[in-house]
Amino acid sequence: MAPATSSILTVILAISLGAATNSFGDEPWVVVVRAGGHDRVDTPVRIELKGAPGDEVLAKSPSLATGPKPFLLKEFSQDGTPHDPIVAQVEALTRESEAPVRLTWILKGKTAAGTERRFQLVPEEAANTTNPWTLSNPSAGPLALKNRDRPVFQYNTRPVSHPNTPPIQTRDAYIHPAYTPSGALITGDFSPHHTHHRGLFLAYTKTQVGSLHPDFWNIQTGSGKVVFDRLDRAEAGPVTARIESRHRWEAKGGGTVLNERWLIEAYDIPDSPYWVFDLTATQQATGDPVELLPYRYGGMAYRGPEPFVRGPLDVLTSAGLNRLSGDQKPAHWVDLTGPVEEGSDRYGGAMILDHPTNVNHPTVVRIHPILLPFFSYVPSHNAKVVIESSRPTVFRYRVVIHDGRPDATLNARLWRDFAEPPAVVMESKAAKR
Repeated sequence: MAPATSSILTVILAISLGAATNSFGDEPWVVVVRAGGHDRVDTPVRIELKGAPGDEVLAKSPSLATGPKPFLLKEFSQDGTPHDPIVAQVEALTRESEAPVRLTWILKGKTAAGTERRFQLVPEEAANTTNPWTLSNPSAGPLALKNRDRPVFQYNTRPVSHPNTPPIQTRDAYIHPAYTPSGALITGDFSPHHTHHRGLFLAYTKTQVGSLHPDFWNIQTGSGKVVFDRLDRAEAGPVTARIESRHRWEAKGGGTVLNERWLIEAYDIPDSPYWVFDLTATQQATGDPVELLPYRYGGMAYRGPEPFVRGPLDVLTSAGLNRLSGDQKPAHWVDLTGPVEEGSDRYGGAMILDHPTNVNHPTVVRIHPILLPFFSYVPSHNAKVVIESSRPTVFRYRVVIHDGRPDATLNARLWRDFAEPPAVVMESKAAKR
């Protein structure tokens, strides 16, 4: 971003937040983060500026038309002592949002339960901020995401095939490969043990659409398949990287029976031993309702690589259960890890967190108890779920890719950050008096 553009945008954002001076004592507005009832450590936080002075002007700024931009926030202690500025991200939101603009940043370090932290805009240029994220050119093939030159994952926008499998197994609209921060591969694809399993993916097994019964999980049956449709957005910002895409759920003899939108958003947490990204799937039937019938597997899923097959796996759920005892039980989160190389004592894996707003949360999970290194959240495990054409059904998940074995304490904290995030509000200085 050119310095002149950065200066103009800074002034507009300053107006939006009511920033008249660079002095905290004279500042009429501050952004306040309240930890709530839990300790926080390196937690992603954000606020949507709805109704703030100048928010509409900021949203229409030409510089935001090309994607999210960096801004500096300065934190102040209770006694007014300033800390070093931190990088926040400002972006214009889509027309579907009620707010024109949004600020996102990482609440660095520990924030004790019951405390708050206060920030103000630094009216200085942030043009020299280094962007931690890079996304490959969408026109060149699948989208590869990197953080500071380290590979994170690849989102497959084009059909992926394998020479040892028939064309019916060709697929896209899923994530593979995915890597830990140390570079270990932790997803599997085209395994000889259940070839249809593919990295991080979302598919249902037992469904009914009118008179049809497509199986979108076992694509080798030919009755159903999830297909990439188009890419709406791919942006790498100073705090988050975002991919927005569309999928078609196609049933044999019925065409597209369900439209799906994926929003993937990864957060930059410097020096963290894990990657964190949210995956939100918004689904809507195109005609007849898509009924998810009760079944033991099918939904948001994770498949580990081949070294995981021989294991042994180390699996932990939010209920403190393992691979055997956690199967067919509800969970807030499931963390599945295994040896990154055959026979190695070096482990890595992925955890998926199930948001409280999801249908039938806490969702029952299928964890394969013997051979296959996979699990899936099954929203229709105990009762039918109906996805209508008249309104969308939204599933929200957070994925944590990490080195090492499951850490119950860390996972519980990450769950609270996802399910009960800190409150972020704008507050006038007068209100604090």
